[in-house]
Amino acid sequence: MREIEELSQYLEGEKVRGLRKEAGRDIQEKLSKSGIYFHIFSRLKSAGSIWHKLEWKKEEYLEKDKKLQDLIGIRIVLYYMDDVPICKELLKETYSIIEKDSHEDIPKVNEFNPIRMNYVCRMPEKISSAFPPELWEKYRIDKTFEVQVRTTFSEGWHEVDHDVRYKHKEEWEEHYEFSRELNGIYATLEICDRSMVNLLERLAYKNYKNMQIEAMLRNKFRLRFENPVLSVPLMEFLQKDQDLVKKLYRADREEPILFFASSLSDGIPLTVDNLVLVCNELLLGRKDLEERTPMLIRERTGQWKEKNAENVQKIVDTGFYL
Repeated sequence: MREIEELSQYLEGEKVRGLRKEAGRDIQEKLSKSGIYFHIFSRLKSAGSIWHKLEWKKEEYLEKDKKLQDLIGIRIVLYYMDDVPICKELLKETYSIIEKDSHEDIPKVNEFNPIRMNYVCRMPEKISSAFPPELWEKYRIDKTFEVQVRTTFSEGWHEVDHDVRYKHKEEWEEHYEFSRELNGIYATLEICDRSMVNLLERLAYKNYKNMQIEAMLRNKFRLRFENPVLSVPLMEFLQKDQDLVKKLYRADREEPILFFASSLSDGIPLTVDNLVLVCNELLLGRKDLEERTPMLIRERTGQWKEKNAENVQKIVDTGFYL
């Protein structure tokens, strides 16, 4: 078809094809700095897929004055479900999210349905301007891209559901029992997600009770450490203070991880030692451990706390919750 051939020409070239990776580079860097386990994938929609979607949704797009919003798609797959809030916070910091077009489903108590975590973001000018201008002028394509967040267990299910059910809704509408069964498979995977985190939390508790401090920190925080071993001096210090170890076990994991994802952590490698010291500065406030903390960590965590205090005062209710 002429339209598909024309679209193919606009999407040709190594520079244009490389824009899918360029769109996800900033969030990939932040996730890598944070230490959480993840995979990231990106794709540029093919000419045929664009044309078919524009035809399929032509009436809806005209009626609601909408455009195709997922020319570029980014998918972030997280190993652990309790990293989802951290990932969403980093997305909010990284991209300009269009709240009204994004979807974050709230699970229902008595139903098991696929949970969408799809965020439509505005393309940075450096990306949108790299496409041929005719692409925006001739077709109902928005200068946006979509970011989807999944867990490892839900990723495979969503792939199957998208190709088998979403693309052929009419074939499933008359078979309610099969749709329910497919959703039931999703329910078992959601339980797997929760069970995996629960298992590691229970293991961390056993580690804590046995004063296996390194193992406790690894299983509680579940991060890609540059050095997963405690230094001998810090290990000996912690072994003498079970109350401090208890506080580390109970410490919230989100704020230290977000600190390491930020530019304030530049020059502070993500080691187990540094994690302990950062946790103390942000959450525990033990003076005897502060004396062992490098000045760079003390200064940067101080700046982090000041920055967060300012952000709390500036919060505006947008009606969209990440």
